[in-house]
Amino acid sequence: MSQNSVPESSHNRVANLRQRLLRASRFVNTAIVDGLHQRGFTKLSSTHTALLSNLDLEGSSLTIVAKRAGMSKQAMGRLADELISLKYVKSTRSEDDRRAIKLEFTQAGLKLMNHSFTIMEELENRCARRLGDKNFKNLLDSLQNIVDDFENTPE
Repeated sequence: MSQNSVPESSHNRVANLRQRLLRASRFVNTAIVDGLHQRGFTKLSSTHTALLSNLDLEGSSLTIVAKRAGMSKQAMGRLADELISLKYVKSTRSEDDRRAIKLEFTQAGLKLMNHSFTIMEELENRCARRLGDKNFKNLLDSLQNIVDDFENTPE
């Protein structure tokens, strides 16, 4: 099949692994952002979660946060600027490498993250009620096994 021809099968795109993971991820992100809006963090957008969910609580370099999110440093830098203006994140120059930028949560950012963790716990409890505790734990373990396999198996 040439690159310009129409695929012969849609491979049931709605039900494939990628689509299901993307839909689940979008639901979780939307629920977290909506929950944060309800708690007063009204200027936060769903795009900000790419930075917030990849920044270690003790801080991380912009380069590492961008890599974890699968984004360019420039795109992550724009998100960082927005979160800095909202006073959830601050940036400093690394003491080891003055070119490197370190991102850290502010007190307001840590408060936001605490609320985020509470919302995530509520979502996980909802999933566990729906699937049952054992099935939910198996789901989490299975997803981790998939991640471990992809990280550790060059193909």
